Amino acid sequence: MSISPIEYRYGRDAVKSIFSEESKLRHMLSVEKFLAQAEAEQNLIPREAYIDIENVVDSNAVKVERVREIEAEIRHDVMAIVRALTEKCHDGAGYVHFGVTSNDIIDTATALQIKEFYVYLQDDLSRIQKAMSSLVREHENSVMLGRTHGQHASPITFGLKMAVYLSEFNRHVVRVRETRRRILAGKIMGPVGTGAALGDAALEIQDRVMELLGLVPENASSQVVNRDRYVEFLSVINGIVTSLEKVATEIRNLQRPEIGEVSEFFDVQKQVGSSSMPSKVNPINSENVCSISRLVRSFIIPEYEGAVTWHERDLTNSAAERFIIPYVCILSDHAMVKMAEILETLLVFPDRMLKNLMDDDFVLSERVVSELTRAGMPRQDAHELVREASMRAQSAHSTLLRTLRDGGYMKGLPSSVQQEISDPRSFTGSAARICRRVIEETMKLNSEKDGGGT
Repeated sequence: MSISPIEYRYGRDAVKSIFSEESKLRHMLSVEKFLAQAEAEQNLIPREAYIDIENVVDSNAVKVERVREIEAEIRHDVMAIVRALTEKCHDGAGYVHFGVTSNDIIDTATALQIKEFYVYLQDDLSRIQKAMSSLVREHENSVMLGRTHGQHASPITFGLKMAVYLSEFNRHVVRVRETRRRILAGKIMGPVGTGAALGDAALEIQDRVMELLGLVPENASSQVVNRDRYVEFLSVINGIVTSLEKVATEIRNLQRPEIGEVSEFFDVQKQVGSSSMPSKVNPINSENVCSISRLVRSFIIPEYEGAVTWHERDLTNSAAERFIIPYVCILSDHAMVKMAEILETLLVFPDRMLKNLMDDDFVLSERVVSELTRAGMPRQDAHELVREASMRAQSAHSTLLRTLRDGGYMKGLPSSVQQEISDPRSFTGSAARICRRVIEETMKLNSEKDGGGT
């Protein structure tokens, strides 16, 4: 019986498999295996014991079904894994889980799961960068209305709009790279963080286990890996999904019929937009991204609260984190893939953008102020003059330029300037240069190696 929509509606199987029961068991057994290896290298347990434990783990002899049976009896998930592993061992049976506690295994295994997810996270960001870069290049000169406060503003280009978003995602790529080393951390220091049961070689054992697993050792821990790492991870993800929602919201707005400047791809042969109004073409994918992004962001609150525990640790974070980490990873990947698909198939309508722009000459007000100032009028006087003319024109249902000309305010400007002013397409400033600069930034970023990784 499926209950959560994440089981049957949201998320890719490849990402969901990272957080499956089988995957979690595999990672936890790997931690036990490499723990035994490090202990054997320090002569804490016999080498034969390590070899035995390694063979059992590598042979996949420990099954989820048996772990469930044991847990149903003893009501302890990690000890159920320890017993199931011990059952399959011979020389290593007396040394499984020696010197450690449950969260040494749980938290280190969680870091391994997040490490697996990072591959998809980085690929998702790269795919979004690529789709945005294509739109920036194609539309660096596609002039359109700028909009501030939901009102018409000075002209921009659609390429510039996408370049702003691309620059934002470039920073997300940098954040992901920079934070890997802080986030992908594990520990092997026992129930209060002293490593006492491992003796004098505790730190060396921990360092070796993390080296074998490709993780960073926790410098100082309680019973658990410090949760500021999880908070930072969720913060990075929250920044990404916030940007996703920002882009999706813009697409939804620009797809409104009264604007009609872009549209999600819609399969006109098969797709149904509405169960009641068959004419509808709804931006359902962008709406889905917005909805999922809001849900993902909400998971950081219980993690903040779970980071506050009594003394060296209590269990108040445990149940919440069984949801938080898997759901955040699965759903954020879902939203990123969805956004990449939206951008890759986005329909852009430059002709409609131009029509919307040319239909409103009030968007020329900034330029008129600038030209009057260049012609010798004090800037503040020019601003007030254009403001008054704009208010009169709107009240009279006239245009800005006609009102300015009828009032004689344009006489001081050369005829060539007056003619150029009337074409908003010639007032996009450095938009094209900015587009090219962001493309160069993106290319440079993607040519660099993954800095700070483990």
